[in-house]
Amino acid sequence: MENKKISVFLTDDHPIFRNGLKSLLTEEEDVEIVGEASDASQLMDFLGHTLPDVVVLDITLPGMSGIEATKQITMQFGCVAVLILSMHEGADYILSALEAGAKGYLPKDVEKSELVSAIKTIASGGEYFSRSISATMMKGLVQQKKMEAETAPLTLREKEILALAASGVSNRDIAEKLFISPRTVDCHKNHIMQKLELKTTAELILYAIRNKIIEL
Repeated sequence: MENKKISVFLTDDHPIFRNGLKSLLTEEEDVEIVGEASDASQLMDFLGHTLPDVVVLDITLPGMSGIEATKQITMQFGCVAVLILSMHEGADYILSALEAGAKGYLPKDVEKSELVSAIKTIASGGEYFSRSISATMMKGLVQQKKMEAETAPLTLREKEILALAASGVSNRDIAEKLFISPRTVDCHKNHIMQKLELKTTAELILYAIRNKIIEL
C-alpha cells in the first residue's frame, strides 16, 4: 500500500522565493504541494474548503500578519500544523509565533534537508525548531522570566517595609520593629526601588500613596 503524502500549502508574498520553495519540495516523494498564496487572506480562503497537513507560512505578509494567521488557523483548524519560515529571528517574533500556536519555526536560509525534516516532524504531531531558533527562544524565555520577576507585585514583607519607610520610619526603627538587621532593611529598600523603577524617596512615597499602601 502506498504511503500517504504530506500535503503542504505555501504562503509567502515573494513569488520567486515561493517558486523556489515549491521546486525544492516537489522533489520529495512523500511531500505534495496542494496550493500556494501570497497573503493570509488567500490562505484562509483555501482552508475554508481544503485542509492540508502543514502550512508553511512567512510572518511578514500584506494585510494579516503570519502571526495573526497562525492564531486564526490554530483556533479554527486545529488539525493543520503551522511551520513559520521567516527572515525574522528575534525572540519577540519566535515567542509570538509559539504563543499563536506554531508547531515549528525556521530561518529562511535553512538547508533543504532540515526544512523537509521539520515538515515531516510537525505533520506527525511533533514540534521542530532549528538550533539557532531554539537558542534565541531560550534566551527570550529567560529574559521574559527576568522581566516578569522584576515587575512582579511586592511581597508582603516588601509592602510592610515600604509602608514604614514611606511613613518616615528610619531603617534602624524598621529593623527593630520587624526583628531584622538594618542592613537587611536597606537591601529590601534597594530591591523595592529597583523592582518599581523608582529613584528617589519622594517617588517611593508617591507610589505608596497611589497604591494605598499608606494613607495620608
